[in-house]
Amino acid sequence: MMANGDSQTNERSALLPNRNNESSNSSRSESIRRRSSTSANEATKKERFRAIRICYFGMFVSSIVFSITVSSLWPFLQIIDTSAEATFLGWLVASFSIGQLIASPIIGYVANRTDNNKMPLVVSTALIVVANLLYGYVQSINNFGVSNKWWLMLSRFIMGVGAANSTIMRSYSSAATTLKERTAVMANLSAYQGVGFILGPLIQALFAFLGYPGPIHKPWLYFNIYTAPAFFSMLTGGINLVLFLVAFDDARIVVPSRKSISNGISNKPLSKADKNEHRDETKAIVCCLYMFFIAYLTFTNYETIASPLSIDMYAWTKEQSTRDNGYLLGALGCMSVVVLIVTKILAKRLQDRMLMLIGLVICFLGYFVFLPWGSDYPSIQIATLPFSTTTTEAPSNSSTPLSPTTTVDPEEKGCPLDYQWCYYTPRVQLWQYIMASVIITIGFSICNVICYSIFSKKLGDRPQGTMMGIFTSAGSLARAFGPITVGFLYKHWGPRVMMIFMLVFVFTGILSLLFNYPRLYIENEDVNELDDDVNEEDEERNINAVN
Repeated sequence: MMANGDSQTNERSALLPNRNNESSNSSRSESIRRRSSTSANEATKKERFRAIRICYFGMFVSSIVFSITVSSLWPFLQIIDTSAEATFLGWLVASFSIGQLIASPIIGYVANRTDNNKMPLVVSTALIVVANLLYGYVQSINNFGVSNKWWLMLSRFIMGVGAANSTIMRSYSSAATTLKERTAVMANLSAYQGVGFILGPLIQALFAFLGYPGPIHKPWLYFNIYTAPAFFSMLTGGINLVLFLVAFDDARIVVPSRKSISNGISNKPLSKADKNEHRDETKAIVCCLYMFFIAYLTFTNYETIASPLSIDMYAWTKEQSTRDNGYLLGALGCMSVVVLIVTKILAKRLQDRMLMLIGLVICFLGYFVFLPWGSDYPSIQIATLPFSTTTTEAPSNSSTPLSPTTTVDPEEKGCPLDYQWCYYTPRVQLWQYIMASVIITIGFSICNVICYSIFSKKLGDRPQGTMMGIFTSAGSLARAFGPITVGFLYKHWGPRVMMIFMLVFVFTGILSLLFNYPRLYIENEDVNELDDDVNEEDEERNINAVN
């Protein structure tokens, strides 16, 4: 018995080294496999994030081409066509967004169908370069065929078509990131877009030293305060085009995770609970689209009206309006960077839907501060007179507040004579203008980042090209609808009616958010670390499958 026991013990002890060797060999091979996989993953990650960083710059470029000329668009329009009115300014600003509105869903669909992101990005960025070249040479066209103002509108329309590339950059960034990476990347894309949107007028202001007619005023080239920003945008667009051609690799994580597979298309009929969940998701996505529309409406309308309002309310010259509004918007752009950093910190403590509500409420307060009050009325401009014949009227002794002052200057400044509201609408005080600008920028910066985050999370791992195109179109619709409507309201009824119009719209956005508040809950905002580890394993398998 003892012998048998010893022999069995010896057998077991003899087998143990073999098992240990097998386990050791298995661990060694697993370690080698993991190192190989990690090296491949790191290489893929470098390619992905190199392309994503190019998209960051691309978002900045596509945003800045819209905003860089906004503060100078009105005075430039009056130079190339003296008969142009404020209503045409609204259409001129909106033409960019109409182009983007039309092109965004199309370019997103094409990218999905062809499974190719690089070629649409190259073509659309080339359109941005060509459009800015046309903008810079509008004066050289010299009313060829049609008035210069229509050539100016065509250039902005083509810019908008090119700026639809933001759709592809967002859908690519979604497809090229893991679930854990996506929130930060989408937030950064929104940040670069928002900063470009706000910093554009500052770059315009930096060209104020050129003045008008500028250092070059020849038929073959007009280089001045109004055309220099277009040439700058052409340069940045050209750099972005070269980066897309040379350094952009369409590296993506194309295999869906287990979560997306389980939630994918199934032949089984949907249960009542599934139908209700699908209905709630659809309502949440529609709510995101409307909130994004409202967010861009708030800032676009402010940016559009800034130049004519400052000229009419404060009797600024065209160059002063371009310069000072550029400096103001540049300072707001720097402030928005701080707001974006704070928002990303708050997003770790507060849910996205709460931050979105805070942003909309801040936008509402901004337009409330913007409302004109009191009995101080704007100066009324008089007809342009030669210096030798200009006279000054004596101030009126009437005590009625409906007697505005007049300005006497060879350049028309102050509120136009044909704007009837100038005689009964109080002036928007300069401190109101600055304070409202700060408040609106804070609200817009929060809404811009958070709305994209909610929308992307609600879409999940499904292909997002077409949906991101629709989402971009919502912002484009705001930038088309807003300037046209605001230009009409401002000309006929003045800033008070325009501000009330905006207050109503922002309030409807707040109501829509509150009504859909439970539907905007994001499940993975409360996931634990174990779920994160599982998701990381899924994403690692996806990357390995691609490799």
